Amino acid sequence: MLLLAGCASSTNVPPAYHPPRPPSPQAVKDGVKKGATEVKLTGGLETTAIRQADHGPGSYFACLRQSSPSAGRRPTYSVFFDDDTYKGIQSSVISEACEAEPWVPFN
Repeated sequence: MLLLAGCASSTNVPPAYHPPRPPSPQAVKDGVKKGATEVKLTGGLETTAIRQADHGPGSYFACLRQSSPSAGRRPTYSVFFDDDTYKGIQSSVISEACEAEPWVPFN
């Protein structure tokens, strides 16, 4: 009986789960800049509002593209976050519906 009581009094309780929250405006600004540098986007940029993700490296994402590319085609990317942490950038996929979102100039 004492042996079982010893195991029950362990102080190694796992931390409580806290779901990721949307990134702050400053974290989005920093993450978009970092992502744009990684994929070598230059010139003016456009983004969409932050949305919750159901896939990818983060729980939230914003879409990113060049506002006036030198080439005719504008590739679209998704920039991912968990809380204020930039998690990465990847080419957007159809399920993210970036093209259906309103785009705004990135400052």
